[in-house]
Amino acid sequence: MNKLFLCVTLLAVATLSACTINKNQQLTVSADGMTLVKATRSTQVAKNENVDFTRYDKILISPSTVTFKKDWKRDYNRDERELSMRVEDKDVIRIKEGVEKLFDEVFQEELAKSTHYSIVTKAEPGTLLLKPSVLNLEVNAPDLESAVNVKRYTDTTGEGTLLLEVFDGVSGQIVARIIDAEEAGDNDFYEWASRVSNRADAKRVIRKWAKSLREHLDKAHTSPAKQ
Repeated sequence: MNKLFLCVTLLAVATLSACTINKNQQLTVSADGMTLVKATRSTQVAKNENVDFTRYDKILISPSTVTFKKDWKRDYNRDERELSMRVEDKDVIRIKEGVEKLFDEVFQEELAKSTHYSIVTKAEPGTLLLKPSVLNLEVNAPDLESAVNVKRYTDTTGEGTLLLEVFDGVSGQIVARIIDAEEAGDNDFYEWASRVSNRADAKRVIRKWAKSLREHLDKAHTSPAKQ
């Protein structure tokens, strides 16, 4: 079904592809003090080893931001003969805002289930500030305003890269940098995709990722920093 890769990069996000991360291009310790603690072809995890996560008990979530894969609209329209089925700027904006809204709703709902953190609306002592972004978004069957109840035959809903930076809410010090390279709706066979199935696949992906993050944060809360 959906594939979830929870990982942290130590290089500039712009150098990453949507679904693969070359661990040979990563540093063991970054300039901002982040240590690589896990690295596979699809997963990397880094954090500041000197940060004691047990002293945090609150989470402040910044609104998510979404950016499409470079030239996605151009490439999509190049293969579409019917003008009414081509993506327009208004479609890009609407899809972007829709993903941001859905992400924020599901992310907030899932993290609120944490047994160690409460969700707050402003930073105070003991707060982790989360700044999420979805990068390189590519939609295989986009929801077009000009088309009603459109369905497309596709084997995946789309793909993208999810970046989450975690900061100390008071000092602004970065304590973790997380990237999720993702492909949604991968069923290993073709099926009809629509705006309804797109939303369902996206929601599943976001919830699965947020649940994994919540579990990692809860675990970190009970593990003191190395001395």
